[in-house]
Amino acid sequence: MIAVPFVYFSLLLGYIIKKRGFELSAYLVLLYVIISLFGILIDINDLRAFETKYYEISIDGAFLYCLLLTISIIPFYNFRSNNIEEIRLLSPKSFDKIVYVFFMNFVALVAISYNSIIKILSGNLGELRSLQAKGEGIVELGISGLPLIVIFTISNFSIIMLLFYFYSICFLKKSKLFNSLTLISSLAIVLIGILGVDRSKTFYWMITYGAMIVLFWKYMNSKLRNNIKVISLILSALLLTYFIAMTVSRFGEREIGTEGGIIYYAGQSYLNFCFFYDKVHYSEFSLQRIFPLIYDIFIDNGIRSSVELNNEIENKTGYFVGLFSTFLGDIMVASGVLVTILYNVSFSFISNGLLKRKTNVIYFHNLIFFFCLLLVPMLGIFVHFSSNYMRSLAMLIFMVYATHITLIKK
Repeated sequence: MIAVPFVYFSLLLGYIIKKRGFELSAYLVLLYVIISLFGILIDINDLRAFETKYYEISIDGAFLYCLLLTISIIPFYNFRSNNIEEIRLLSPKSFDKIVYVFFMNFVALVAISYNSIIKILSGNLGELRSLQAKGEGIVELGISGLPLIVIFTISNFSIIMLLFYFYSICFLKKSKLFNSLTLISSLAIVLIGILGVDRSKTFYWMITYGAMIVLFWKYMNSKLRNNIKVISLILSALLLTYFIAMTVSRFGEREIGTEGGIIYYAGQSYLNFCFFYDKVHYSEFSLQRIFPLIYDIFIDNGIRSSVELNNEIENKTGYFVGLFSTFLGDIMVASGVLVTILYNVSFSFISNGLLKRKTNVIYFHNLIFFFCLLLVPMLGIFVHFSSNYMRSLAMLIFMVYATHITLIKK
């Protein structure tokens, strides 16, 4: 059963490429092909961990995993990203202002966290990660309260600057300085990851960067494509260096080694999803992963983060759930199977409505809707990206902004 998603998504990828070419829905499916392949490697190399070590994957768990992920990808297949002929910008001034806000935020983040970043990068990443997981403070920022919340909220959603960057270099006659500032601004989420001694945010950035290349590739001339290749190599080398260093520190001295750590990191989602489906039943029930902002503002349950919610679920069920299980598993372990199915179907239905278009000419604010929705299944290969209230708030602000521009257009 471990090979079911790999076979299924490989066939689906072949079908999409045959029908549409390699467009964004194909890129989404490719991500799930890759993590499915690593899932097979987990079993081949006997790398299972925690309660899944002797677990047998159920047929209905495997079926539900493939079905729900397919439903979540359908709106992006229907979007037909390869057929877009032109992307127009209705509000150039607000475009520039947003970029400047994100760059100033990046500068502020560097200013308050520089010493901590240097301390972390020059220290033992494995030990620092352990201390962080225990709740022991390893970061000194010098500010707190509302200013810190604003900086972290913007930084947690800085990957949207990749959309702004690629649109700018393809459609706008902006200076190299402006475009450079836009790209640099997008890296704030990577710095947030370093402060948390975390690898996933680095991959969030790299996965999103790849998606934007796929989306905008057809609009690039040969010179621009060559420039993107060089930039991609440089940034990938830097970010992968951090990822590998982090992995070596955490797994280098363990029995599975660094290679095993990388395989387990990339391939665990399907296995954990099925295990959570079959074995983990949280009777308390929580919608906090779906509505983190509402919980943070209106519901005082004493749980402030996904880590704390995972600890609560572990205390109630006896199972450790702080693992990758895709966005579906992340929701399911807290809210149950029925809510997960309803969420997924609703997400697909709403996304289809928001992404529906009658012509091959669209507007940049339409791409903002598209980008925010795309993050759910795309970065959901690990966990539910928007279960963080700061990301949910930032995403909501951008969707309100896009709605405002839509209403002005009408």
